[in-house]
Amino acid sequence: MKNIILFLIFTVCQFSFGQQGLYISSEGFLNNENSVITVVNGDFVNESSTEFNGGTLQMKGLDGNSHRIELNNENTIDYLELYGTSSFELNGQLILNKEIFLNDTSSFMMNTGSFVTLGPTAEIVGETNTNAITGADGTYIKTTRDHTAGVTNDFGLIGMVTYTGSTSMGNTEVFRRYGTFDIDGNPTVNRYYEINPTVNSGLDVMAHFYLSDVDLNGLERSSLAGFRSIDNGVTFTNEGGTSETFYHSVSNIDAFSIWTFADASTLYIEDYDASAFLIFPNPANHIVTLYSNNNQAITAVELYDVTGKNIGIELGPNENSLNVSHLSDGIYILRLLSETGSVTKKLVVKKE
Repeated sequence: MKNIILFLIFTVCQFSFGQQGLYISSEGFLNNENSVITVVNGDFVNESSTEFNGGTLQMKGLDGNSHRIELNNENTIDYLELYGTSSFELNGQLILNKEIFLNDTSSFMMNTGSFVTLGPTAEIVGETNTNAITGADGTYIKTTRDHTAGVTNDFGLIGMVTYTGSTSMGNTEVFRRYGTFDIDGNPTVNRYYEINPTVNSGLDVMAHFYLSDVDLNGLERSSLAGFRSIDNGVTFTNEGGTSETFYHSVSNIDAFSIWTFADASTLYIEDYDASAFLIFPNPANHIVTLYSNNNQAITAVELYDVTGKNIGIELGPNENSLNVSHLSDGIYILRLLSETGSVTKKLVVKKE
């Protein structure tokens, strides 16, 4: 078949040559790490109901065109190697035991409904701004690794790296997800991270969150701030941080959840406009007084700790104060509700 080179080691294999690729039908599968399929300038389509379990899939796109990896079921392979100047599209669910490798200027796009799972020792190798992994809304890459305080962890080069820290997070699930949020009318970048540690408080971690240029969604990298949500993207707090050439750095992270990035002027903690509510003192140790710059009445409050747990606090008798004397020292997320909307604030409790 023109433009297709195949090196196959199959057990019970049935396959056919399409016009532009290799098509696997019933009962064909890779079954060990020495099994190799190489497709040059073509598509790879597994229509089999049997899942692959090991081996290497090499896609060599030398013609600059887009080529597909089409999987009928969740498939497991050891290595996915992408070469050349082409773009490659994934339609399906893929588990990688060892490595996804991007070479030359190849790029990798996950289409709707697709995802990649990195095994406990798997890595993404060779990803840069010129050969990035991208995804349609709702797609993701995920991995689960063990985290130890003070030990740098790159989570298989998924895009988040943790440094320092005073508390070990233990078994930690990390998602690199694709999609945007709207924060107070402002767009976010087209990538966000969901981090689910076993231990998720008192971390004091520094993290680097990597973003490719293609993820920026028209925003200026130098003007970005980190934003955190503890309610699945309904509300966010501005966590600041520093933008570098390829990543955004945030220090003194006490807990993780969903993190994305938007213009730093969005929900700026210390500079709300005239319609915003204010809280004083902050840090607080006893009574917190709530103010509205335009005399809006506060109808309710919600208070969450850094793990997203609702503390269940209530307004004081005069409806513009909170008693926080019973709370432990730490950072809390305070949501103030009025007849016209809500404002989310960061509240620090620190006993003298």
